[in-house]
Amino acid sequence: MINKNKISSNLLLLSVASMLALPGLISYTFSSEVFAQADSSSDTKTAGVNVQPNISAESIFNNKTMTLGNNIKNLVILIPNEGHHAAGEDNEARFLDQHFVPENAIVNTGTTVQWFNGDAGHERTIDVKDTDGSTSLFNTGKITDMQLSPTYTFDKSGVYNYEAQGDPGVTMSGTITVVDNLSAPVTSSDGSTAIDTVGILMVPTQDIDNYVQEIQNAGLTVDSRHDFKDLRGGQKGTGNVQSLIVWTSTGKDLNSIIPTISELSSSLPYS
Repeated sequence: MINKNKISSNLLLLSVASMLALPGLISYTFSSEVFAQADSSSDTKTAGVNVQPNISAESIFNNKTMTLGNNIKNLVILIPNEGHHAAGEDNEARFLDQHFVPENAIVNTGTTVQWFNGDAGHERTIDVKDTDGSTSLFNTGKITDMQLSPTYTFDKSGVYNYEAQGDPGVTMSGTITVVDNLSAPVTSSDGSTAIDTVGILMVPTQDIDNYVQEIQNAGLTVDSRHDFKDLRGGQKGTGNVQSLIVWTSTGKDLNSIIPTISELSSSLPYS
């Protein structure tokens, strides 16, 4: 769990280093579908660290990290269903080992962040700490399930830790690292760098075609997908394989996007 007062710079370096070690091509455990990938043509050097854009769903699952490009203005972080449980419970209740997806986000200065509550039947309140780790910078207030939090724009570089209370004794935590002047963009599947918004969803793989179609019907693009065997080992209605979907959009008001995402999420067989 990330220290809620101060994230270790060594952990950040390890996270970014492991991200950069990923192969240039994406392969999926359960699916060979490949949509858009991050542009790997150039790196951004920040405080001695090379930061390369990467919004691959597989990378987010494996490394708990997403790095945006300089063209991304909005990030919607997912509060996953059952993410409020503790690790190592006798009867595993989580689907994946992340309180937030991504748990660590590296963004450009000026990026607007929101949290989408996909935790069925639960309210969440997120408190973002200033870079000093002791001051509350932003509080979302209660976010009901299938709803989006208010926005916050990070206009100052630094490392920001945030947290929410899960089950009794469980602190859900995440990190947003804000970097000045990311130089490389994220490219869409057609090679365009016009995309400006990125978000994440989790859906049961057994009905993936229907969910992808719904996302596309809303005018969004499925940029990447990663299928994984969930920690629960399956439950009624969901099967034992889930999919992380990274969706993107161009020139859309988030207020016009979220009703569709909320409706789709409300129809998911999670409980």
